[in-house]
Amino acid sequence: MRKNKFRFIVGFVVLAAAGACVWLFVQTAYIVPVLMYHSIDHNDKITKLSVSPESFARQMEFLHKHHYNVIPLEKAAPYIAKKERPPLKTIAITFDDGFENNYTEAYPVLKKYNIPATIFVIIEKIGSPGFLNWAQIKEMSDSGIITIGSHTKTHFWLLESKDSFLKSEVADSKDIIEGKIGKKVNVFCYPMGSFDSRSKKAVEDAGYVCAVATSPLKANPEDVFTIRRAKISRSSDNLLVFWGEISRLYTWFKRQGTETE
Repeated sequence: MRKNKFRFIVGFVVLAAAGACVWLFVQTAYIVPVLMYHSIDHNDKITKLSVSPESFARQMEFLHKHHYNVIPLEKAAPYIAKKERPPLKTIAITFDDGFENNYTEAYPVLKKYNIPATIFVIIEKIGSPGFLNWAQIKEMSDSGIITIGSHTKTHFWLLESKDSFLKSEVADSKDIIEGKIGKKVNVFCYPMGSFDSRSKKAVEDAGYVCAVATSPLKANPEDVFTIRRAKISRSSDNLLVFWGEISRLYTWFKRQGTETE
């Protein structure tokens, strides 16, 4: 009797675990993890927003060696919007703020492995010490490896801003970049990762294809204008941690949370 009861319990646990795995697979089937980088440097004072050049090179080698399907951010949008199942190991890579080391440290590695990425630039920072200049931005855009996106004109808080200011930050920044690189700018990044209904509508009205955010508000996982990302920092130096952070399951759990990044 006890043996039968034990078998029943074991069978129930196995079935429950299998059911949980199937449920999680279904939930994560249409997710494209989007990675968020900032500065590629050795500055230990900003570990939450930086990755060392050596660590970045190892991470890109890992993606190449393990045959990840890295796609431009705007090509990830249809999978999200239409709930289409992407190929296995599909991810997208983004960089915020437009640091010069994105050109000097990240770009050569991305070219080496033919890995596409998106860099979101802040208009008023371009040409400043430590930030990309227009020649570097144009070169990377022309390479076919790098997509240039807008991170607004001034990186100022968009919430509760006046309509004229909002339009300038969202739409005018798009026009400026397009004039400099000679191609459409389709992707946008909210300053500080925060958005509201007005700023989201301004992004849509400006003609962007998608936008990324790290809002404390729980975003619709099928909304291409509130795409949440996985922050890659010094904690990702360990490739086992990095592997976990680029998984669909990790991305799904992150999208259920409410923390800011």
